[in-house]
Amino acid sequence: MKLTYTVSKEKGGQWYCHMVGYPGIPLFGSFGTKKHALHCAADSMGLPYKDYMALRRKEGVAGKNGGVIDYEPQEGKVK
Repeated sequence: MKLTYTVSKEKGGQWYCHMVGYPGIPLFGSFGTKKHALHCAADSMGLPYKDYMALRRKEGVAGKNGGVIDYEPQEGKVK
């Protein structure tokens, strides 16, 4: 299984959930603490929280830039 939802932090300090590769399109209702955003991502993928976190660790996303590579904030898309 591949990771389809991940989390990012906005400039104001709140965390949110979004699809991998689309950090400019947050999931409605996912803004809040990092733990809340991670739970929203797990729910969006239909996985329990523990399984979602194991998948994040397996793919090497935990502790990095939310799985986003070469994101240009001015353009709002991934290169």
